[in-house]
Amino acid sequence: MNDSQPKINELQQAYSAAKRHHKMSPKQVRKLKRLSRLENRKHTRQFWLRTSLWASSCCLVALVGSLSLQNILYDFEVFLAQLEPNSFSAQQYDIVETHNIVEGSYQTTIAQQKTQLDEALTGSKEKLLKISQFYGKLVHSQEGVWFIADCNNQTLIEVRESLLNELIVPEERAFDYQQGQLLALSKNQSGQLINITAPSSGKGLYACP
Repeated sequence: MNDSQPKINELQQAYSAAKRHHKMSPKQVRKLKRLSRLENRKHTRQFWLRTSLWASSCCLVALVGSLSLQNILYDFEVFLAQLEPNSFSAQQYDIVETHNIVEGSYQTTIAQQKTQLDEALTGSKEKLLKISQFYGKLVHSQEGVWFIADCNNQTLIEVRESLLNELIVPEERAFDYQQGQLLALSKNQSGQLINITAPSSGKGLYACP
């Protein structure tokens, strides 16, 4: 028993020396704490960066979805307008011209929708005399009459069947003109329509030039 005591003391001294040898110095402790803080800041920045990217992606998706929804609603409104031709109203136009042939004579009437001032009506008539060729859109058609909106102003041109038969040749009448289609029109110096046809650039156009 007495022989083992020096060995125990020797082992305890060796353990204490090893413990002192591996113990971190104050400088090492400060360095470790500084590295820990830097690592925590790095993770914090990465967290906020990922969060910001995620939020930006959500906003972008919402914006794209909103624009797509607006386009869908607009297309749906156009579709409904084509399905409901009876919703057409001449009240949205400032001037309405009616072109007709009665007992072989060409007749033109002009109605001012918003004002009935004589000078305004006279100005409209003078403007008609200066126009030789222009474009319009077929906004509505029904049995015996076409309604064409002038692309240059708020004028609605009502063309009766008697005049359509005179202006449009049979092969043109056979072509199925659709609502909203672009038409080329010509007038003589008296303001009378002398031609209605598809634009020279081709049929099936729907946008005013």
